[in-house]
Amino acid sequence: MDGDQLAQFLRTRRAAVRPGDATTGLRRVSGLRREEVAERAGISPDYYTRLEQNRTSRPSAQVVAALATALDMTEAQRAHLHRLTGHQAQPSPPQNLAPEPALLRVLDQLTSTAAHIMTDLGETLAQNANSVALFGDASLHTGARRSTYYRWFTDPTAREVFAEETRDRETRARVADLRATWVRRSDAAARELVDRLRRESEEFEGLWAAHEVAARFTERKRIIGPTGVLELYAQFLSAGSPHQVLVVFTPVPGTDAAGRLSRIGELSQAAAGT
Repeated sequence: MDGDQLAQFLRTRRAAVRPGDATTGLRRVSGLRREEVAERAGISPDYYTRLEQNRTSRPSAQVVAALATALDMTEAQRAHLHRLTGHQAQPSPPQNLAPEPALLRVLDQLTSTAAHIMTDLGETLAQNANSVALFGDASLHTGARRSTYYRWFTDPTAREVFAEETRDRETRARVADLRATWVRRSDAAARELVDRLRRESEEFEGLWAAHEVAARFTERKRIIGPTGVLELYAQFLSAGSPHQVLVVFTPVPGTDAAGRLSRIGELSQAAAGT
């Protein structure tokens, strides 16, 4: 642990946080008081003071995570705090399901491909017209069914859009990807999804026991669309946050997927005009 750098970082972050409406009265500090940070983090004011003065041992990972939340840290600041204390950074769970503006701006420009924004728990937040045409309107799902992981293992129709010979590979990839998310987040939402799948799907329980872990970046897929089978690359892109990805489906060179996608776009436009 770099105690001196940690103490300085905590002091500067505390000074930068604007007090909320609950903290009123005459203030002699530009940001939060030490006791306010301690209360937010659920630790004693004396212990927090000793951290700022580099007069104590390394805080636990739980205390570090609580301090990051108490001081309204960004993902980059949170990671820096963990490095200063010698802990591995744990990204904070998302607080809402709004698509990230940076990803939404890119999605809005993608008109010739299929694309959608998803959370790391498989919830679709936004789709373009081609995505809806290929995969259906995800906004119609509620509750646990919002997660594509959940639908994949509890609703047989969820797999019908994928060519049959690719479904086993897709199933294993989804379990390995979900485990990577589960390990990284380790929060109530991730645990609840995994626990529910283990209870409701014997197939998922068996694959989960294999402990395969792998994040997805680029995959080749065979998608059954309204114009036939499309050979597509699925590329998983982020804007810095580990909690949302933009999934872009591009034609595999040398196949007729580009033409089929174009035809899907024409069908979508025709449907929208009726």
